[in-house]
Amino acid sequence: MEFIVTRYDISSSRIKEPITCVLITDLHNKVYGTDNSVLVDSIRSESPDLILCAGDLIVGSNQKTYPTALDFVTRLTDIAPVYYSNGNHETEYRRYYKSRYAAYVTNVKRAGIHLLNNKCEDIVLGSTKIHIAGLEVSLEKYIKFRKPYCDVTYIEDKIGSLPSDGSFTILLAHNPEFFKTYGEWGADLTVSGHYHGGLVRSPFTGRALLSPYGYPFPKFGVGIKELAPERFIVASAGLGDHSIPLRIFDPRELVIIRISPKSAI
Repeated sequence: MEFIVTRYDISSSRIKEPITCVLITDLHNKVYGTDNSVLVDSIRSESPDLILCAGDLIVGSNQKTYPTALDFVTRLTDIAPVYYSNGNHETEYRRYYKSRYAAYVTNVKRAGIHLLNNKCEDIVLGSTKIHIAGLEVSLEKYIKFRKPYCDVTYIEDKIGSLPSDGSFTILLAHNPEFFKTYGEWGADLTVSGHYHGGLVRSPFTGRALLSPYGYPFPKFGVGIKELAPERFIVASAGLGDHSIPLRIFDPRELVIIRISPKSAI
């Protein structure tokens, strides 16, 4: 196996019974076993209630095609409901290769995957109301050697405000650079990727040491962080690579998030 399984436990007063989520990010057409059977079997063994795909399952270049990612993600729908929001590679693919992207999206939706690009859905698991939102930021937010900016108004313009019915809110937001804003918006759980764990991580603290923007020691790029009481962000180191496959003390990972009622932890 070329990836590790990382587990996080959080609790919330909005949760009525335990919920298990699998987080998948930054696959970039990587294959584990024949037809990704190793990865699919690992996900199935967790018996998840939700599968969250926080972007970059494909590579946004003309030289790469999407069938590997499509085959993988569509096989997940018989395990649990799948919610998917674009990362910068899907957004780039749509900008430059419109017909290929349109075909990809058509097949993703046909498989029953919930594609949440600046969209939201409300579901009920057991007796817990869950509001799932997917934030797709513009490619300008990913330009290297710049300090990008994103405020709550930007998010509200894309996906609106939080519901007022006490739902537990999950935000799929590929870029963890804006982690503080996600907490200010009010997401109970934000899931991200993009940083690939920082490429180089501290062997002592596990902290990401490099940012995709080209500067060292980002404030947050991998792991879990409590942004406010009962508001968390989890950023995965991702399952794949593109361009330069550099990883030092930074294994690829499948992330499992178990959310429990507040009184249970």
